[in-house]
Amino acid sequence: MSKELENLMSNVEKYRGKHVVAVDDEIIVVSDEDELKKALEKVERKYPGKTPLITFVPEEEVMIL
Repeated sequence: MSKELENLMSNVEKYRGKHVVAVDDEIIVVSDEDELKKALEKVERKYPGKTPLITFVPEEEVMIL
């Protein structure tokens, strides 16, 4: 499991229902395309060469079939 996913899973309740960008121990919540672009620019500067995890953390009730 990646460091990003491990960190996200250990804090999953905090991020349920949100889109996030995660790199190393940093998790940034984004609510729209502009915030996503800013978050990606930030992590590119702060973590050069790292690939961020960009995902939506579903609500607990969501079922995937």
